[in-house]
Amino acid sequence: MDNIIKSIPDLFGNVNNNTEKPKSQNQGTESFSDVLSGFLNYTNDVQQTAEATKKAILEGADIPLHDAVVQFDKAGVVLNLLVQVRNKLLDAYQTLINTQV
Repeated sequence: MDNIIKSIPDLFGNVNNNTEKPKSQNQGTESFSDVLSGFLNYTNDVQQTAEATKKAILEGADIPLHDAVVQFDKAGVVLNLLVQVRNKLLDAYQTLINTQV
């Protein structure tokens, strides 16, 4: 069961295995802005893929229904996650601003 969990890809589509070296020069530490930027790019890609799938279906392409539903649901989940991250960042900012020094 532990092997199944390790083989699930992360949000950026990379499979996390211990044989890969970290991509960052700082031995695996990425800045918050890099992670957030990567997630924004990933969200944009997923949204564009869903939009392309929708256009293809409307033009009469032979796309299986289950593939289209998966693309649309994936786009919705990723967008909802991005909104929740934004909300948490705004809450943290408001807390920081309201802190008495």
